[in-house]
Amino acid sequence: MSIRWKLFLLLFALTTGAIALVLVVAEREFQGWVKLEIERRFEGELKDLLEARDERLAETRKSCATLAEEPELRSILKGENSEDSKRAFLKKFREDPRVVQAVDGRVRAEEEATRPGKNQSRGLPVLGVVNLEGQVTHLGRVVKRARPGRENAAKRIAELQQQRDQVVGYMVLEGREGRRAMVQEVVVTPIFENGKLLGMFFLGRDAETDDGRSFQAAKENPGRDGRFGLVVEGQWFLKGFSEKELEEIDRELDADFWSERTPQILEAGGASYMIVGSDLNPGSPRWKGYEVALFPVDSLFAAFLRLRATVAWLGLGAVVILSMISWVLSQRFSKPIADLVAGTERIRSGDLSGEVKVNSTDEFGVLATAFNAMTQDLALKERYREVLGKVSDPAVARQLMEGRLELGGEVRKAAVLFCDIRGFTAMTEGMDPAEVIEFMNEHMTALTKVVAAHGGVVDKFVGDLIMAVFGAPRSRGDDALRAARCALEMMAERQRLNETSGRVVEVGTGVAYGELVAGCMGSIDRLNYTVLGDRVNLAARLCSAAGIGEVLVDEEIAAALDDTMQADAREPIKLKGFAQPMASYLLRSTK
Repeated sequence: MSIRWKLFLLLFALTTGAIALVLVVAEREFQGWVKLEIERRFEGELKDLLEARDERLAETRKSCATLAEEPELRSILKGENSEDSKRAFLKKFREDPRVVQAVDGRVRAEEEATRPGKNQSRGLPVLGVVNLEGQVTHLGRVVKRARPGRENAAKRIAELQQQRDQVVGYMVLEGREGRRAMVQEVVVTPIFENGKLLGMFFLGRDAETDDGRSFQAAKENPGRDGRFGLVVEGQWFLKGFSEKELEEIDRELDADFWSERTPQILEAGGASYMIVGSDLNPGSPRWKGYEVALFPVDSLFAAFLRLRATVAWLGLGAVVILSMISWVLSQRFSKPIADLVAGTERIRSGDLSGEVKVNSTDEFGVLATAFNAMTQDLALKERYREVLGKVSDPAVARQLMEGRLELGGEVRKAAVLFCDIRGFTAMTEGMDPAEVIEFMNEHMTALTKVVAAHGGVVDKFVGDLIMAVFGAPRSRGDDALRAARCALEMMAERQRLNETSGRVVEVGTGVAYGELVAGCMGSIDRLNYTVLGDRVNLAARLCSAAGIGEVLVDEEIAAALDDTMQADAREPIKLKGFAQPMASYLLRSTK
């Protein structure tokens, strides 16, 4: 994949990812705001209801505290009363104005007391005691049992035994045939004897008071705030929903809703609601009651879906526009890089003539300018290398360029070869200088290739003479043998040239092997890699002493030959520069 596509896909992914992230964050923030706003509204309205309840129950609490002091109630809790005594107490207790006052207030109690013949037991509320074992004795109307599974009986009794304060609870009163059940708001008062808790006295009144009904009516408009109601003993008292829908709501609620009261979104009657709830009597171990509210959220979510669609379309437009921009930017970034890659490929293939086009003054322009300067430097160095390779052996030139050869020398064992044209002066007399140059170039080129093929280094050209070294600057281990083979091959190559060029040239060759000094000679500013020593002089003298087509070698070369060559000993010869006559051998091929 090209860098243009990579840049484009990266910018595209970043753009779409950012838009998707905005949508997700916006949805979470919206839902969080909805929950917070509904909770705030619910808590504010519930606060007013609870304050009205506390004010309403103030007199009832006082009356219940007085009634709980009746000795007969303690006797019933201890199981000391017979059935006759219970009935007698019940009749007396029902006619007690304090009971009526506790239920309906002082004014109602006075009215009932002045009406002769009125059966004050009619409408008598939830009334009775419960002992520490959880056994209930009803003195008024009987409450409906809670749904199984809502509370643990053993846990209720244990909590009941710890109760020491008066609390408010809620009970469900059985409705008469054809009428719905009613919720009773119960004041629960502990009964003590000698500081020991015997049980609880409870007295209830209709939880749906005028204030409560007004509150519910004001809030039950589903198009406004929501539906408010009570949940007592596992039963739902919530208008606007069928029994089936209420059972569905109860099933959908999380297990921790009643303990944590975390707002939850659920489905009921084909609509979405957010349900919130509050514990009406958090300090009470029994007779728990909860105020709940279901707020419709379909319209809010529909508005959010419209907002999401709008944002999505705007995001899509932004993606298209940004995609076009990213495509242009990716092309803007990738084009200079592609040009640099193409330029690099040209350089790797050996073409140093081209340049990268500079189209800007930014970082890419600076990079392209630097690349062109580097290419020019490489081209110049390549020309230097070519020139150096032509004026010196390529192996020496390479080591000079790598900085491995410096001014100075070292003692090495190497073979030195001299090859000279016989009768060169007479041959070139009267020839055109250009013809002489052409002839010499042909001769030197052919013999130089032979030297290179055998691993030798051409040290220098001196007129019509070629000087080659085997073993310096790098030894191959069999330098003497290589020098001997090279000498015979040079003779054979010259014979082939005589047959093809139409010009007969005769040469003589001398080869010697031994210790010599090899290194860069000259000055710091101008160096020349060469070899010095008596082996060099010996090779030069053997070349001079060799006849036409002959190769003369010293003892070291003769000793290093293989079975493809033979060295025939000659009489020691007196050579210039050597005090004693030097042994010489005529080299020939045995193939």
